[in-house]
Amino acid sequence: MKMICAAVLGVLAGTAMASPDPATWLEEQDIRLTECGRGTVRALRVIRVGEAVLYRDDCRRHSSPMEAPLRLQFSYRRDVPGDAFGKAAEAMIERNVSAETFAALQERLQAFNARYRDIGDGDTYQLDYGPDGTLLLSLNGELLATEQGDDFAQSYLTVWFGDRPYNDRLKQDLLGH
Repeated sequence: MKMICAAVLGVLAGTAMASPDPATWLEEQDIRLTECGRGTVRALRVIRVGEAVLYRDDCRRHSSPMEAPLRLQFSYRRDVPGDAFGKAAEAMIERNVSAETFAALQERLQAFNARYRDIGDGDTYQLDYGPDGTLLLSLNGELLATEQGDDFAQSYLTVWFGDRPYNDRLKQDLLGH
């Protein structure tokens, strides 16, 4: 009964209590995505673990690769432990942003990265960055984490598009260069 009352109060107050659906979230905002680039995801620079695809509303319009809206989709062919994603992301962000920015975001990064799960062949992670500054993380269409703020999303995207990205070749392939 308490949950029903809370849901009704949320609707009456004009606040949505439902989580966004990663499959349609950007499209529901009238954002139509186009594939802009794709590349091979490698571990230790040589082991092919999957493929990444960058989608944008207009591949040529954006002056920054980290400008919203965008979708990054990663399809995997191998088993990868969930904590490996979080550890790698945190290390990559730390090397791409200032010490002050990293310190300010560290608690939020740890909470977001804790949501990664172990994956196997055929699994797909997706990051969606919306014009309102929201970053969604999903696995096989299931929402795992949401974080608000352009500061967070753009820092997170430095993993792939920063000055010192995870892989320079992947960055260039995703950007269509």
